[in-house]
Amino acid sequence: MADEEFKVKKERDPIMTVCFVVFMLTVCVITGATVYNNYLKADDSIAVSGSAVSVNYIGTYYDYYGEGNYAVFDTSRWNVTNNDDITKGNDFTPNPESAHRPLSFTIGDGSLLSGFNNAVIGHKIGEKIRVMIPAGEGYNAASTDATMSTATVITIPSTEVLTLTQFSAIYGHELKGYEDIEKSAYGWPASASYNSANNTVTMRYMPQTGTTYTMTDSDFGTVSLNVTAVSGTTISYRYVVSDYTTVSTQGSDKEIQMIMLDFGTEKWYIVSVTDHGTGTADSFTYRTTGERYNQDLYFEIEIVTIG
Repeated sequence: MADEEFKVKKERDPIMTVCFVVFMLTVCVITGATVYNNYLKADDSIAVSGSAVSVNYIGTYYDYYGEGNYAVFDTSRWNVTNNDDITKGNDFTPNPESAHRPLSFTIGDGSLLSGFNNAVIGHKIGEKIRVMIPAGEGYNAASTDATMSTATVITIPSTEVLTLTQFSAIYGHELKGYEDIEKSAYGWPASASYNSANNTVTMRYMPQTGTTYTMTDSDFGTVSLNVTAVSGTTISYRYVVSDYTTVSTQGSDKEIQMIMLDFGTEKWYIVSVTDHGTGTADSFTYRTTGERYNQDLYFEIEIVTIG
């Protein structure tokens, strides 16, 4: 009886084997077709006008990300925002990780700079595109450029009134009384008094004649104020601009990475200097419009999805 059972089982094995092989081939064909339809087909999609796309991007000044004297002004990538070794622009505002996600838009809907919008046309998912948008096609504003010789003596009042909001923005805290400040926005010492009646802060500046105070010392350069005279009501000084990073040169004129000066009531962005070989500017050009305005913009864009 045992031999008969063994014989029947042995005869059935080839049939079962064939069925199993056929089954596995069918599974492979179906799975392969699914992978092709869901992935390979998607990878072959090309962005065209009207496509709904999402992209990751890094926007920089001066050069493309990772090259030359680049400085990041905006990005969708948290690993860029969160990396202190990556140079950021003066006006770069770090957002929390939760705010970093691919940028979604429909090509041609007019919601973005046309140069950015058009750069993704003809490209596929996963492709990286680099595009430079000239100043005239980027973020534009009326020119506020002004040039100043560093030999020029500037005279300002020794007392200044700030709103509480302005004071907080400069010094990082609110004031509810009196405070001695070791380094004011100008670099020299001051006292601050809060006026609760109108929610303002009165600044009394106290520099010493003949002393040079560092107003800003950033990755982009150093600006100091050399005090030439102090009276009961006024302060006179000259600017000293040094340690700047040159982006391009035409003779003694140099485009530099922008140095921001924050006076509390307004901001200056030094965009170029004239230097006859001393390493310290003989004159400088600044503007009061935001850093990204009237500026060449460089983008590195990676397509994430195409709808």
